Amino acid sequence: MSEFTYPGGKSGSGTYQKLINLMPPHRMYIEAFLGGGAIMRLKKPALVNVGIELDKTMVREWNFIEWRGGIPNLTVYWADAVEWLREHANELAPDCLIYADPPYLMSTRSTQRQLYQIEMAEEEQHRALLEVLRSLPCMVMLSGYWSQLYADLLPDWRTYSFQSMTRSGKMATEWVWMNYPEPFQLHDYRYLGETFRDRERIKRKEKRWKERLEKMPILERQALLMAIEEMRAGSDGDGENAGGMAADTSEGDVAAGDGRRQETLNMAVAANNAVPVDDAGGSDGNDDCFDECLSYKKDGGFAIPIQLWLEMSKDERIAMLKEAL
Repeated sequence: MSEFTYPGGKSGSGTYQKLINLMPPHRMYIEAFLGGGAIMRLKKPALVNVGIELDKTMVREWNFIEWRGGIPNLTVYWADAVEWLREHANELAPDCLIYADPPYLMSTRSTQRQLYQIEMAEEEQHRALLEVLRSLPCMVMLSGYWSQLYADLLPDWRTYSFQSMTRSGKMATEWVWMNYPEPFQLHDYRYLGETFRDRERIKRKEKRWKERLEKMPILERQALLMAIEEMRAGSDGDGENAGGMAADTSEGDVAAGDGRRQETLNMAVAANNAVPVDDAGGSDGNDDCFDECLSYKKDGGFAIPIQLWLEMSKDERIAMLKEAL
């Protein structure tokens, strides 16, 4: 897909990954102030995708991309984002995610010169935007630089900040405001990880564990995947709303997880004529094994971890499950 060079774009390495990692699962995705649409282009598409842009030049660019075959089920509207959202507020469902990346408040920028064809220089314009976003019945995610106005009008929204490089090569602190709790599921797991090295480590781990799962006898693999799915379902049922958002884990949840762990071990042993091995490294010296492994007599003592996911975060477990299935 064609790349856009656009002021304030989010295509920089380490920027789009962090933003996509904040997005819960969603059926409909709306990117207000679309511009170059780096997030729209780089994230996994939703079932329904909408872009809103007031700059005619950018709308024509997007129409050309779609004519060539671009993002599926995408509609780009030439419209004022604030007015469009206000007009369509009643049509938005809880499983819709809006990402708003407006021209930043002029007083927060390092330079006061005009960067966009259509600016939002006045504080009142941003106040109108925030009031509309607060009124919406769906998930909303908003980018900007910190300002007292945003702090005053979004006091109860969750925030996340990170360092990002500007077009001039200087570092700036990007802020993200969200009206939903920290998600325990993501819409797109491809960019999971705080840094490039972390993302590569997770990709290698997913690849290694997928290969191990594929080598397992089918019944043991199904036993492991069922335990992961039970763990996931337990989280889903504990305070989740339409966005797949997290709730606190109680001691009862931990105890239930320990029970599932033992059940999985018992099922795998019964299914594959294998015996538990106490050696943490297993007979092949694999450090990924914990205190319980399966040593297959038919495989000459090859050890496979019973609970590969124990060292993973929730997001990593779900990512591995999706890959394995």
